[in-house]
Amino acid sequence: MSAARTHQHSINRRGFLRSSGVIASAAVVATLPRPWFAAIPLEATAGLPGSLGPPPDWESVQRAFDVDRSLINLNNGGVCPSPIVVQRAEAAHRSESNRRPFYAHQGEIAPQIERIRSDLADLIGADAEEIALTRNTSEAMEIVQLGLPLQPGDEIVTTNHDYPRMLNTWRQRTAREGIVVKTVDVPVPLSRPDDLVAAIATALTDRTRLVMCCHIVDLTGQVLPVRAIADAAHARNIPVLVDGAQSLGQFPFSMEALGCDYFATSLHKWLMGPQGTGLLYIRRDLIPDIWPLMPSSGDSPDDIRKFEDIGTHPPAPVLALGEAITFHRSLGAAEKAARLCSLRDYWMDQVVEYDRVTVRTHTPSAYALATIDVEGIDPVDLRNHLWEKHRIRVRPIKQSGVSGIRVSPGIYTTTNELDQFVEVLTDVIRTGIPS
Repeated sequence: MSAARTHQHSINRRGFLRSSGVIASAAVVATLPRPWFAAIPLEATAGLPGSLGPPPDWESVQRAFDVDRSLINLNNGGVCPSPIVVQRAEAAHRSESNRRPFYAHQGEIAPQIERIRSDLADLIGADAEEIALTRNTSEAMEIVQLGLPLQPGDEIVTTNHDYPRMLNTWRQRTAREGIVVKTVDVPVPLSRPDDLVAAIATALTDRTRLVMCCHIVDLTGQVLPVRAIADAAHARNIPVLVDGAQSLGQFPFSMEALGCDYFATSLHKWLMGPQGTGLLYIRRDLIPDIWPLMPSSGDSPDDIRKFEDIGTHPPAPVLALGEAITFHRSLGAAEKAARLCSLRDYWMDQVVEYDRVTVRTHTPSAYALATIDVEGIDPVDLRNHLWEKHRIRVRPIKQSGVSGIRVSPGIYTTTNELDQFVEVLTDVIRTGIPS
């Protein structure tokens, strides 16, 4: 193992458990592969439950998914497949909503939706009255981005690694209202998080009205130092909006630990809920200040549900989240994070020793997602080769100073599948893409 990799894996296990607040049994810790301790976590998880028993049987977990094993999906950072039990629950709820008059059914499911709201709040250590159910991260983010009152000349501070759709949202407000967007570059790889915090702090002025950043960067899988960013912003009374599309379900954290004011995430990624489900957290005292995307019929501006008044939409995906949450809890948040890190290190440790490979992700502050670049190989060409010739799916990255392929196995991924990926990738590293 290289000196760099050895350094990455040298983080003290006891120090992690003490600083993170994860309540893990000694039996669980003893069974985890050592590379895991290099990656968990940057953010504290105070107040959240940890392990309730021994580690899951991962072979049994793999059988909980009805995935096509004739291909290898290593792009779970896009959309994770739902377990069979979640798919069945969604189908049953959808069928039930068609069996009876829609509005009668809607009245009956309102208490069920509130149960889901409460369960999601528990997952992130928030109050249920701070949780709005949305259709994805983009919708949740844009509720805040487009609902925050701004004047010409008001400033937004963000990063070049924020999601393109969210950056485009600010560009629209710039064109329509004359606001100013200031973008801070994220170093690649981010081995010194304090440098990013300092750069963001330097960009703040008396005209700054909001700081926006990712929790996990989509391009590299890098976990950003959200709490430190929030502390720097709050020192100047500036609120913070966090894009957590990749984080919920990938590793445990709490809103209290993050310290942000707004948080958006998708529930069809690492929580493995139905497609088209998302969540928006707004600190309770800030709810009245944000205008909903669609005018609400509600009379109370401080009710989080004003953001859900979007007209007729199917309740089945939201109701099936109950099974997704139960499945997630049955695995254990810390155990799931450990498994994802173990799968990442399994494939990375076999390819990073090649001189042509550059790692774009600082893995001590990352989880399932990691990005590598192969010198002389175009990432799109490599993606196409892997998919067209070997039915292996990865995501090519060519933007914002990052070039490479992003690899993100899921908890259903087998080591045999990763062996196949490594074999093909190693051939490309050694001899290039065949003509």
